[in-house]
Amino acid sequence: MKSCSAKLLCLFVIVTGCVVSSCECEEIRERFNILGVFGHLGKSHFDVFLPILEELAHRGHNVTVLSFFPRKDRIPNYRDISLGDSTAIFLNVIDLTKLDHSIFYIVSELKMLHNMAEIACYSALRTTAVKEFLKSDEKFDLILTESFNTDCFLGFVHKFKAPFIGLSSHAIIPWVNNRLNNPDNPSYIPGLFHSVSPSMTFFERVMNTFWIVAEQIAYDLIFTRPMQSLVEETFGPGVPPLQDIANNMTALMVNTHFSLHGARPLSPSVVEIGGVHIRGAKPLPKDLQDFLDSAEHGVLYFSWGSMVRASSMPNETLATIVEALGRLKQKVLWKWENDDLPNKPKNLMTRQWLPQFDVLSHPNVKGFLAHAGLLGLSEAIYVGVPIVAVPMFGDQHGNAKAAEARGAAIILQYEDITVDTLTGALNEILNNPSYRRNARAVSEAYRDRPASALETAVWWAEYVARGKGRPFLRSASANLSWYQYHLLDVIGFFSLAGLAVLFVAVFAVKRLLKALNLLVKKVGITSEANDLTKNETNKKRN
Repeated sequence: MKSCSAKLLCLFVIVTGCVVSSCECEEIRERFNILGVFGHLGKSHFDVFLPILEELAHRGHNVTVLSFFPRKDRIPNYRDISLGDSTAIFLNVIDLTKLDHSIFYIVSELKMLHNMAEIACYSALRTTAVKEFLKSDEKFDLILTESFNTDCFLGFVHKFKAPFIGLSSHAIIPWVNNRLNNPDNPSYIPGLFHSVSPSMTFFERVMNTFWIVAEQIAYDLIFTRPMQSLVEETFGPGVPPLQDIANNMTALMVNTHFSLHGARPLSPSVVEIGGVHIRGAKPLPKDLQDFLDSAEHGVLYFSWGSMVRASSMPNETLATIVEALGRLKQKVLWKWENDDLPNKPKNLMTRQWLPQFDVLSHPNVKGFLAHAGLLGLSEAIYVGVPIVAVPMFGDQHGNAKAAEARGAAIILQYEDITVDTLTGALNEILNNPSYRRNARAVSEAYRDRPASALETAVWWAEYVARGKGRPFLRSASANLSWYQYHLLDVIGFFSLAGLAVLFVAVFAVKRLLKALNLLVKKVGITSEANDLTKNETNKKRN
């Protein structure tokens, strides 16, 4: 009995010690002041970053967030500063009658990004809330900000003198790679806006290289430099060139994963956090649950995202899509903005808003008719649902190509939609088991990581804020000029050396030939002289 009591006492002491130790560790964990600056008006972009901000606040860090998307509820350690009127955000703004898929569509993409950047910068940086915030003497250990279509918000980095991490809701945009000297070889790494896979033809490599260089030049000349005056107006004179601030980025967290977008070299300061926005599936509303549960042949989920206004498509195209969907034996669940849908077939349910990941997670969902926006595409890959991708703009062309290259998607261009082409593509992914098998294979690789995307993102944010490893992240290549980085000086040296050797060789050969020629002539003259001498001698004897 005494022995048993002693054991229980020892166990009590050990458990108590562990609890106390745990509490002490919790108390001594560093708390950082973190500023998040997200000036883009696209809600889908902010949805990628929100889980990171919330988790940092949950871990006890003081998180201040400047955005167009203030929370409706309050959570501890999370403070919102609104950048403007939420009615200006980009929801259902893409008019399908104005899509440009011509050979120069990238010019249209850059023009759209530039217009979005101007709207965001001028509307946000001139708000009263920003002006009041800039008067504060707050100190921050870390700044998180989006690396996308403008650097005007990097003025906050200059103001608060804190290290910053760039966040990308999509694959790395061309002008960001140079900031961290991240390898970006256009021979097999597609540009963000390019409809090519990593396995490119010669012509595709030519165009990929041309457009990546053109985009980098355009961003510097058209996007960044004109914003300098607005930044100085907001943050005061003496702000360094925005490109110089951008080049001091400590790290970049990018919403991709090699299992989907392909393997490529990344510097240590570039961290993949693909699917960071994905959380566990929640219970569905009863009407949706019943609709999905009762689908004998499965369900096709149809959504073209938060920015595309599907109801803007021409009546002829709409009628074509509705007819094609009505031919399927599967049920169809469609995110449709209007209350009514003309000639809606019996197998079709529409809703103005749908909990997308919760729907895709239902076992009866067999396919996804998507626009290949990266959030929806990542969610479909995560749960192993094959896709018919109809890319519209931005990174969607590249995302669709990536999924197609993995055998998990079929691409159908918007202009090519007919009843037959759409029905054929949908029946292929719904009835050909190879697409679902491939989607599940990518899903397994996408999920299989040493830590979740959210855990990885939070660890890196805290790591940079601590600052101990910050000095060692930057590659030595950051100190090289562009011609040194690409070894043009070395190539030039070897070229000149080769030319010099060739010149010397040619010169030596010429001299040798000349010497031989003189020698031949001399031998010839000597021979002739000997012949004359012999002839004269013979004459004398005769």
